[in-house]
Amino acid sequence: MKTKGIINQPTLVKPRVNVVTLGCSKNTYDSEVLMGQLKGNHFNVVHEAEAGVNDIIVINTCGFIDNAKQESIDTILQYSELKDQGKVGKVIVTGCLSERYKPELEAEITNVDSWFGTNDLQNLLQSVGADYKHELIGERLLTTPSHFAYFKIAEGCNRPCSFCAIPLMRGKHLSTPMDQLVKNAENLAKNGTKELILIAQDLTYYGLDLYGKRNLDELMRRLSDVNGIEWIRLQYAYPSGFPMEILDVMNERDNICKYLDMPSPTPIYFTGILN
Repeated sequence: MKTKGIINQPTLVKPRVNVVTLGCSKNTYDSEVLMGQLKGNHFNVVHEAEAGVNDIIVINTCGFIDNAKQESIDTILQYSELKDQGKVGKVIVTGCLSERYKPELEAEITNVDSWFGTNDLQNLLQSVGADYKHELIGERLLTTPSHFAYFKIAEGCNRPCSFCAIPLMRGKHLSTPMDQLVKNAENLAKNGTKELILIAQDLTYYGLDLYGKRNLDELMRRLSDVNGIEWIRLQYAYPSGFPMEILDVMNERDNICKYLDMPSPTPIYFTGILN
């Protein structure tokens, strides 16, 4: 007998995506953006959870110093072995290490499913059957405790330092528009974030490419005005061409920490200068 009406068909269940983050806070930020896009595509996404049989493992690698490179390679080999044993589904590698050494890695580790660099988010999403959603720009799935968040204001670096390969892996400096950053901060604050930790390869270069001048001081003021943000902390500043207006803003605003992370033996505190 034929049954009329809707025919029940099996629902395709998307595999879980398990993101593993290595390296610096900028990688943490990138992983959170990736996870936000995946969640927006209705994936079950987790961060550094115990591996599951059907998991898609996405390893966000670091390629900066030797120890970090080795940790990334060891992690790739670990999950590649689990894949060979049938204990995970796919292994995908992204981030700085694969941006810099993709041909060598592909030749040496042949059972990784896909390799992506630092600017391949859309291609990575497409590889797992997800669409890049422009309406989710600024949305993230935080991996830090909800009261603070790393807040990347720019990507890449224009400085040709002989000891640093960041421009090779991250590209030229690219500031994020100020209005977009303020909106991102407002969204974080609505979800309970109290502290923003500003990160970039060089915070003090912010704005030169977009506004023709170093504009970090204006950005700090606008972020300071966001309702619910109680602390703003600056990291990764560079001493050459330092915009002294930053110190004025620190002095003016109670919710901006009198602290700056610069290339030196220890972090620099400005308490004595500003008080």
